[in-house]
Amino acid sequence: MKILLINPPVCNDVGRPKAASPPLAMLYLAGYLEKWGFADVKVLDADIERLTWQALANLLVKENPDIVGVGGSSFVLPALIKTAQVARNHLSDCLIVAGGFGPTKEPEKVLRMAQGAIDLVAVGEGEITLLEVVKRRESRGKDFSDIAGLAFLGKDGNLVMTGPRGYIMDLDSIPWPAFHLLTSDFSKYPGAHLSSKIKEMKKPRATVLAARGCPHRCTFCSLGSKLYRQRSPKDVVAEIAYYKNKFGVRSVQIYDDDFVGMTPKQNEWVQEICDEMIRRKLNLPWLVQGRCSPYIELETLKKMKEAGCCWIWWGVESGSQRILDDVIHKDIKLENVYRAFALAKEAGIKSQMFIIIGFPGETPDDIKMTVRLIKDIKPDVPAFHILSPYPGSELFKYFQIHNLLENKLETPADYYRYDTNVHVNHHTFEMTAEEINKYYRLLIFRFEHNWWYFIKFGFRSLTGADGFKKLFKRIKIVIEYFLGWLKMQNN
Repeated sequence: MKILLINPPVCNDVGRPKAASPPLAMLYLAGYLEKWGFADVKVLDADIERLTWQALANLLVKENPDIVGVGGSSFVLPALIKTAQVARNHLSDCLIVAGGFGPTKEPEKVLRMAQGAIDLVAVGEGEITLLEVVKRRESRGKDFSDIAGLAFLGKDGNLVMTGPRGYIMDLDSIPWPAFHLLTSDFSKYPGAHLSSKIKEMKKPRATVLAARGCPHRCTFCSLGSKLYRQRSPKDVVAEIAYYKNKFGVRSVQIYDDDFVGMTPKQNEWVQEICDEMIRRKLNLPWLVQGRCSPYIELETLKKMKEAGCCWIWWGVESGSQRILDDVIHKDIKLENVYRAFALAKEAGIKSQMFIIIGFPGETPDDIKMTVRLIKDIKPDVPAFHILSPYPGSELFKYFQIHNLLENKLETPADYYRYDTNVHVNHHTFEMTAEEINKYYRLLIFRFEHNWWYFIKFGFRSLTGADGFKKLFKRIKIVIEYFLGWLKMQNN
């Protein structure tokens, strides 16, 4: 039984690979299949390898797998669907399974857009579901209706959902991602985009999941499960040590939704991870995401610092308590935002503050509150994003019901417009898409770029044809943003 798992080559459509980190989900799936005796499993990151569609077709014919798995987020759906179609055109008897956040949130739409190329969609956590599909295929079975966690189109053309797949409770029972099937060269992956100020996170950089799930209810989120589960501290640290010793990684990004601040009992678990890192003398810098909750403790942060934690990314989203409470349902208070940043600073850990612009109900006054919060806290790095109402989120439903979506997602190509901060995919009753983009650019102008950036921005114009014309155009842009910022401050 030959199984090929493919990360789709988005590079063919957008001009460059979008794979910042190795495809962890596929590597977890591959490792799980290997654990159960399926040795002929391969993982192909067609995106980072920059495979053309023809090269992908040639590889598929050469490998001739019995099962092809394709996966990804909503953003990569165009390439995911095309990958499935290429596989179907060259492997008529192959079983093609799609998974990941994108297909999970819109299984019927993905199946219909694929026009018969995709046989099954794995909905939710895929390890056990894919294992059962592979076993059924190996026994030459063609009926998958009794396997939980699947969606497919029945003979009558209607959607069939086989029922929810339960969560894996013992995360230590899942093998580590099967990097031996992908590449030993971590340097191929740039890692999640980091500010130039985050100098501690050297490459090559490993990405690790210490837990799964998030019990909170942010309305913009479409990812993951609500059931929060943790790996054992020793298993987490053993994996990190393996990457250091085997692949020579120089820093680690722990990619949990919130490594700190999630629950009251989380502090003990975090401290155990830190103690194990210290005991094993890993001496690696690492970065996590955190939640500005009352559960943040100085003792835990100091232990994290001792173990090598150098940065925390805090999802703050807005400086307006009304937006946090009534729109995002963030379940955090601004007083705890101030407290979390202060405690991190006291512990010696640097902080990045994430802000999102474009929530329904958000007004210029709310944005001014966000500006005030940033000025008060003075985070080491402020980072701004335009709201992306992804399918599966509460806000996507809201914008859909109120006909506020600029991008209706009617064709596969429309999903590429969900490239964060490139397109505004919605408007609100308070602001047009253009106004949302304007405020986003103004915040970037005010907080992310200094004057040296704009000097370099201008002089880069002089290279190539029409250099002076471009220079004057860019000077005009900078002046417009500066005047816009002054106007926003004075209103």
